[in-house]
Amino acid sequence: MKRLYRVALALMLAIGGTSGFSAAQADADAESHKVHHSVIVWLKQAGDEKLRRQYIDESKRLAELPGVLAYEVGTPAAINRGHANAAVDESYDVAVAAVYENREAYEAFLKNPEYLRVAQQVLRPLVDKYKVYDFME
Repeated sequence: MKRLYRVALALMLAIGGTSGFSAAQADADAESHKVHHSVIVWLKQAGDEKLRRQYIDESKRLAELPGVLAYEVGTPAAINRGHANAAVDESYDVAVAAVYENREAYEAFLKNPEYLRVAQQVLRPLVDKYKVYDFME
């Protein structure tokens, strides 16, 4: 079994080493793809319309930061699907969907002093928990 593992590892290294595809190419490819950033937020005072509105209004400032191509924020849509669906979660209070030019722009956004100030001092004090989903095109 160990021998099979070694042979497979050697074969993977040999193929990888001659494929012409490098880490630099992977980085260059990643830099040309948009990054989508989704955040699902549960507030400390769940369902409080005033706090939802406060989170939304304060969050919208972030749309103006460099590298942001699109920035949408809202509340659960409560779509009538005609039947129950366990995959649908409407328990959250606010959702954010943002698109950034590329990975580099998104990483710069995360370090931007205005983002850090708004996120840490204004938004997070309202939040009980949140989930983040990031993906690249």
